[in-house]
Amino acid sequence: MRVLMLSHMYPSPVNVNAGIFVHEQALALEALGHEVRVVSPKGWAPPLLRRWASHRRVPPTATYDGIQVRYPRRLTLPRGLLGHRNAEMMRRGVAGTIERLHREWGIDVIHAHTVVPDGWAADAVGRTLGVPVVATAHGADVRELPARGPRERRVVREAIERVDQLVAVSGAIRAMAEAIGTPKRPVAVVPNGANGERFFPRSRAGARAELGLDPDEGFILYVGQMKPVKGTDVLTEAMGRLRERPGGAPRLVLIGVGPMRPWMEERFAALGIADRTRFMGRIPHDEISAWFAAADFLVLPSRSEGLPTAACEAAASGRALVATAVGGTPEIVGHEQTGLLVPPEDPIALADAIARLLDDPALVERLGAQAGSVARDRFTWTANALAMQTIYREVAR
Repeated sequence: MRVLMLSHMYPSPVNVNAGIFVHEQALALEALGHEVRVVSPKGWAPPLLRRWASHRRVPPTATYDGIQVRYPRRLTLPRGLLGHRNAEMMRRGVAGTIERLHREWGIDVIHAHTVVPDGWAADAVGRTLGVPVVATAHGADVRELPARGPRERRVVREAIERVDQLVAVSGAIRAMAEAIGTPKRPVAVVPNGANGERFFPRSRAGARAELGLDPDEGFILYVGQMKPVKGTDVLTEAMGRLRERPGGAPRLVLIGVGPMRPWMEERFAALGIADRTRFMGRIPHDEISAWFAAADFLVLPSRSEGLPTAACEAAASGRALVATAVGGTPEIVGHEQTGLLVPPEDPIALADAIARLLDDPALVERLGAQAGSVARDRFTWTANALAMQTIYREVAR
């Protein structure tokens, strides 16, 4: 089938890690024999808005791992000032590009990532072209956006009820979507996954040697953005409590960027544990697998989640997880089975769970082995693509 993916989240020459999970899905679909092309609109904003200057460096087209990507422009304003109009701006920005692709290539199905703005815009364009539309809800689109006001909730409801098939990355996200609107078909749950050729169980010592680390010095790992919804402030306070352990706080490696990093650095210094933390910033996705393999376990302190790709990748690497019981996270992190679950916004519980694993290496190994087994069975991009293939064929009948 010829699948057009519409996603404002997708790698570009300016940000090669953006929406990497969408790219992984596209690669898995191509491996099954489908043709995939991507339209990934990038923001246009008045030149005086320096914050958005990077958007102007994105080229009109690019190719990633053989997948052709087009980057049309759409109106963007900071701090969500477009509100419910964001979906209409998305439609205006992508309609011409999608229509040209359909004439030149012939699209069998449009797959939009996020219900709004992508799904709403895809449905509007798809109906004019007679092309079926599938939309994947990832979390914030059905959890945070509807809470901003009645007009935003209306747009989300319209997308949920209009697309030919709604997909959710977890059962928790499916329930949220169904509470907003009534889809045409039952919502399909298709979890995110990990690339099994890149993320797989291997020697910690070997991975540490590859990274130039001391093979005998362990560390815990955080991968994600540094912003309030990800709970990195909670992790910071938990690290402060862990300094009281015999031997002090563990070493913590953080991969990612975000507005909370300066505050975290200052707080770690105030707590006297700056020397126990290492901020890696943004690194290429291809290099992250070695860090998963080298770590003792992963920590995910989020206040909210859909189904975190980092959890899939950690599990696929055979690593245990300490995570908050939010969103779809409990669907991959089974408490006492593949990791430990704690309540969100609770640094004491988070610190206690981390300390428990630090004090029990045998438990770390048992949970990690079970996580690897579960990930291989359920949370791979191949499994994801096979499920999407069935959905595409059903909506394209």
